[in-house]
Amino acid sequence: MTELTVVRQQDAEIVIEGGECVRVYANTGKILFSVATLPAGQKGALDPGHQGAHEVAYVIQGHIIAEFPDRKDNKKWLELRAGDAVIIPEGEAHSIINIGEETAVVSWSLAPDLGRPWLTK
Repeated sequence: MTELTVVRQQDAEIVIEGGECVRVYANTGKILFSVATLPAGQKGALDPGHQGAHEVAYVIQGHIIAEFPDRKDNKKWLELRAGDAVIIPEGEAHSIINIGEETAVVSWSLAPDLGRPWLTK
């Protein structure tokens, strides 16, 4: 990609994973950027993680629990609110649960876009 690209919300690819509605704005092979919405009380699908890539989840709106089911330490569940972010190591399985009373909005970034295909249709 050598030019500036604008992606409007209505042009983002939509993927449904568990209770999450994910809009994929960019998937260039070097970075993946998406925004997910998750209704109150819902749980997103388990993402098995990405070998060779780090992922960042940033909570734009809401109150969630990020779950890391394979961890053996005290960070198996992290409570995150709007303005919080978590950096997820490569290959770390994870999911989110909306424990708030409003729809949660979470930005996901992954770089480089390596490992398994991210989109499961």
